[in-house]
Amino acid sequence: MSTGRERAASSPTVADVAKAAGVSFATAARALGGYGHVSAKARAAVEAAGAELGYRRNDVARALASGSTRSVGLVVGDIENPFFATVSRGVADVLEPEGYTLLLANSDEDPAREARAIEALRTQVDGLLIAPAASAGAARTQDPGKPLVLLDRSVNGLEADCVTVENAAGATRAVEHLVERGHRRIGIVTSGAGSSSTAQRIRGYRGALKAAGLEIDPAWEAVTPEFTPTGARDAALRLLGAPKRRRVTAVFATDNFMTHGVWLAARELGLKVPDELAVVAFDDIDWLTLVDPQVTAVVQPVMELGREAGRLLLRRLAEPGAKVRRVRLGTELVVRASSG
Repeated sequence: MSTGRERAASSPTVADVAKAAGVSFATAARALGGYGHVSAKARAAVEAAGAELGYRRNDVARALASGSTRSVGLVVGDIENPFFATVSRGVADVLEPEGYTLLLANSDEDPAREARAIEALRTQVDGLLIAPAASAGAARTQDPGKPLVLLDRSVNGLEADCVTVENAAGATRAVEHLVERGHRRIGIVTSGAGSSSTAQRIRGYRGALKAAGLEIDPAWEAVTPEFTPTGARDAALRLLGAPKRRRVTAVFATDNFMTHGVWLAARELGLKVPDELAVVAFDDIDWLTLVDPQVTAVVQPVMELGREAGRLLLRRLAEPGAKVRRVRLGTELVVRASSG
């Protein structure tokens, strides 16, 4: 049978550390938990005693005592999407050096699933970063009860810190480029306009056509309800399978999954890019420069998007009453061979 002394030796408590350091229990608890005021001398004594005894901090107890979990929740649309992988890396680059652990959840672009993820995370984290699935917002997105930063997308009527890119301007520039190349029948392949970023890119596409005096034909807008390359392929096949005299000569794809689908459909239909079909993508990912021809793309600063979101959340955690900030990052059109 083990004795109390043996248990203390194998699993030292705060009281054991306090006794060894010659300080009060409260002082040892503050020093070990990283909260409250502790003199440098007392902290050094507690840390030395803790190291000698092999003390391991109880993070649950620390959270209860300090009111902080040192964790941040990140809810994204699809963890398989390279865009969100890079965004997450940017967020982690900012938060982890500050001692925060990142807890990642996947919404699958479903507002109901997003709401469940937020509900599960909100009791475990100090703050939330959310790429909302819909601009209308899920109920819990509207009032998560935690410091909140919206990432890549906004929510109508929600006063929250937000970092996005120039979606409409980037899409406009992409279509203007196609017009400059002589195209008059320019289509779009997109997911539904549930998210603010997609809605803004569709608006930029239509605005550019209108400014050029070109027809805005609903038949040239291929929309998929599925935010997947397969769904985009099916939508692109419908668009590109039209009779040649009415078929679009150029396509603007609103994100990397849509570009993937357009590429699959063009290959399946035997359309030569750019001779028979010009392609411009929104969002630049690795494979766009690995195919032949390389794909013209609107490049957004994805890593910086994540980093700026992390910085906004750190500011909100430090200053809960600070004025809401909305940051919009620029984009750049990189012209390659796919647009002729």
